[in-house]
This record gives sequence, C-alpha cells and structure tokens, in this order.
Amino acid sequence: MSLTTQIEQSLKQLAEETEQAKQSQFFKQYLATMSKFWDYSCRNQLLIHLQSPNATKVAGYHRWKQLKRTVKKGETGIKILAPIIRTINNEEEISAFRPATVFDVSQTEGEPLIEIDIDIKGNDRQDILNKLIQYCAKLSVKLEFKTLSDGLYGYNSNGLIAINSAKSVNTQASTLIHEIAHELLHKNSNPSSRQQREIQAEAVAYAVSNCLGIQSKGFNYLALYDADYKKIMENLALISEASKKIMSEIRETA
Repeated sequence: MSLTTQIEQSLKQLAEETEQAKQSQFFKQYLATMSKFWDYSCRNQLLIHLQSPNATKVAGYHRWKQLKRTVKKGETGIKILAPIIRTINNEEEISAFRPATVFDVSQTEGEPLIEIDIDIKGNDRQDILNKLIQYCAKLSVKLEFKTLSDGLYGYNSNGLIAINSAKSVNTQASTLIHEIAHELLHKNSNPSSRQQREIQAEAVAYAVSNCLGIQSKGFNYLALYDADYKKIMENLALISEASKKIMSEIRETA
C-alpha cells in the first residue's frame, strides 16, 4: 500500500471516528459540564492569568456546587469583571460591569470532572521522538520539553515548540507531530479560523501516528473543535502533503 493511500485511509477513519465521538452520550455529557465554566473575554483571561497563571478551569462558587465540588477552605478567589445585561427594545446589551469572583478547579474538591481522554499510553517510541527532535533542529525550530499545566500537551509560538514532559513518550511524539504540522502548514500562511488550523494539524498527527503504529485519539481532540467528516476531508490535500514530509524525514533519519 502506498503512503498516499495509507494517509487517505487514516484520514477517512479519523473523520468517521470524530463523527462517532461527537454523537456519543459521553461527549454530550462532557459538553454539558464544560458549559458551566465561565466563558471569559480576553480582558478576563488576562486578569485570571495575572492572579493565577496555572488556572485551567474557572467557575463561580455556585457553579462548582452544581458540579458537586466545593471550594476548599481558605482559598482566595480570582477577581474578574462580569457583564451586567439589560434589555432594551427586546434586545440584550451590556450596560456595565461588576466585580465577580471565580475559583480554579485546583481550588476545589469533590467529584471528579468528566474529562475527554486524548492521552496515548506507552513509552516505547523514543526512537520516533528522537527523529522528530532532529527534524525540529533541521527546521531551525527551538524545542523545549517542560512541565506544562495538566490540560496542555504542547504549543507552538514564534518558532518555539514546547512539549509537556509529564506526558508519556508516545503522547509527546504525537503532540510534537501536531506542532511540527503547525510549523509546516501555518508558519507563512493563515487559514481562516483556529478550527481549520487545528483540524489540519491534528489530522496530520493522526495520519502519521497511524503510519508509525502509534494509537492516536485525535478524534476526541477534533470533536472538541466541532470538526465533522466534511471539514476533515476537505483538507485532504494539505494534510497528505504535510504527513508525507514528516514521514519522509522520519524514514530518512538514521
């Protein structure tokens, strides 16, 4: 089977698995849980970061109670600005802002939250990770392995890729493929949306991981970005091109 055919089959499999993930009862429950968290603006994101740089999921006291978790005794809340909505001529608009207090999940205790699993088990593909590290050097991309917040696997910013060193070797390899895909596809171009960029990068990670025998859970990741069969498959050409570049580099690296 040719590499092109293998990549195309992997992409079709990813598209089908993503559709199934979105329709699952578990995923619907996850979205219902996530909807209870504070949907904060850029301004509030900055306020949260300044007060608690490691915050991942924030909600008010009563929202945490709805999720069957309580704020730990002695915890100091994170101050944000909550909009005051008024209705004029049957239309809602923000009339002012008021101070509000939220707490990060790390400041609470109780029943565990529903989580979407995208971790990959296993530490047996250090050889692939080493080849990807060499590829980053060839691309003149600075690479760092460091502890990131638990929900963050890696990121790409201005020629720097950071990978969460607390994750398994196989998860690190798949994440690095994702970030290299961003570098190849988006460094000098800007697709219309973050959704499109993430669909492209994660589909590359899924296709390459499949070719290498690393089981990927990219369908769960893409379900979070509301991807569907059409949105995935319409990117086939770009995904295939980037996947073949990475696979060729891995095969050529001694």
